[in-house]
Amino acid sequence: MIKRRTLLWGLMGFAIAGCRSSSSDSFRVKFLARSIPSQILKTFNRQIPSQFEAAITLSDIYQQLQWWEAQKAPLPPLWKRFLPLRNSASTPSDEYRVKTNLVTLSDPWLDHAIQQELIQPIPEFIPAESLPEPWQRLLRRDRQGKSTAQGNDLWAVPYRTQGLMIAYQKPLFEGNNAITKWADLWRPELAGRIAMPNHPRLAISIVLKALGYSANDESVLIEDDVKEQLSALYRQVRVFDSQSHLKALVNEDVWLSVGWSGDILATLVRYRRLGAVNPQEGTVLTSDLWVAPVDAHLTDAAKAWLEFCWQPEIATQISLSSYGLSPLFFLPGATLPDKLPEQMMQLPIDSEVLLPLSPQARETLKSLLSHVDPE
Repeated sequence: MIKRRTLLWGLMGFAIAGCRSSSSDSFRVKFLARSIPSQILKTFNRQIPSQFEAAITLSDIYQQLQWWEAQKAPLPPLWKRFLPLRNSASTPSDEYRVKTNLVTLSDPWLDHAIQQELIQPIPEFIPAESLPEPWQRLLRRDRQGKSTAQGNDLWAVPYRTQGLMIAYQKPLFEGNNAITKWADLWRPELAGRIAMPNHPRLAISIVLKALGYSANDESVLIEDDVKEQLSALYRQVRVFDSQSHLKALVNEDVWLSVGWSGDILATLVRYRRLGAVNPQEGTVLTSDLWVAPVDAHLTDAAKAWLEFCWQPEIATQISLSSYGLSPLFFLPGATLPDKLPEQMMQLPIDSEVLLPLSPQARETLKSLLSHVDPE
């Protein structure tokens, strides 16, 4: 595993840069591997010399943010803070400034990054202001990470959005036995035949959608049917693993797997015996976001990159190449690009932006899970 991971980092942790991009003040981005096509990076680099570094997982990026924060020097003694130093080319804040201008995070990490002061607000981004209200609640937070639709800082700009889907072994689900809805996950014959990410927020979202509720409706978490169905769902699942739930499906250890559309649709290209469906009750969305580390410079190049990712031609390339739909196509009246997989065409129609749970709702969910019987 160590050798394989080293190899992956060698392949993916590349820098695309011109002769000037190695300077200390060059524009730098750390992004999630496979979320941005390499040709897009090259196109932007021809306009503004830049350094792009790919990370294998979002966890790697989040840990990098935490490491940068941990490297901050302690404040100098009080007398030094008020005593001008001659011939000093930099201040302590400059010396420990993060050199990477933007990084990828996804929405589940956003409130934690804000609360831990790992990122900073970014300037207003006019295209994102046209996204429907649920998006504003996702992107705008107060300083404690609480969602709000207006009046607070903009903390992130989305560039790739995925929906939660069900992938399955096609030979096992033909004709009248087809998988069409979230409620199918509770079929008796699927007990011990399901894999899904180890993420309680997704599990409760599936339960709420299957019961006809909004995935963001916190008021129903205390209802008996929600409690019963959540416990029943956990008894159905054999594999709870955020990294290997699709591997379990490919290896035929399970019959179906819940996962994000980008991962599932990329897997379907390689394994034709697998199929996938957006459930009839509708789905939930997650987005990859550009955020700024707390001590990074928000340069003109950073603003240019945000705008570049939202250009229609570039947004189309991101959507076609990464199996994640650009948020540009969630704007009212937007026309979806041709050649998208059918499952992606449905995302703007019957999906919900998955919002973070309030502290009270998180405690309620924690209590529900404490009573779940896995057997």
